Amino acid sequence: MSQSPNSSTEAQATNDSPAALGSVDDSFDAIFEVLAAERRRYVLYALHRHSGRASLADLADEVASREGADTERVAASLHHVHLPKLVSANVAAYDPDEETVRLLDRSDRLYRHLSAAAEDEFRPLRRAAGSATLSEF
Repeated sequence: MSQSPNSSTEAQATNDSPAALGSVDDSFDAIFEVLAAERRRYVLYALHRHSGRASLADLADEVASREGADTERVAASLHHVHLPKLVSANVAAYDPDEETVRLLDRSDRLYRHLSAAAEDEFRPLRRAAGSATLSEF
């Protein structure tokens, strides 16, 4: 990665230690803080669909499409607000130079709550399409 030493995401983006790959803070508050914003959930759904890695442009396209929003505005929001939140919670790594995002937290606990959120958010789609899983969203 070609980040400058002053980059605030350098430690998280380059840290592949087992602790960083483990889990968001074990508290329910930390998990729900990450999942509280719809855009962050959409990013996490997309990262799961893309096997844990995606470009900022791809994530912005998917989120904007789902929300009916402007892709450039979504990309700016992800870059400045939502991806730093996911990085600080050790859920994802974001390389702003390469504009890539990588899922770090693959814990059962986060996945369980993310799956429950997906079922609630997409219940109408789930009923219409039959049994849906997180990977289908």
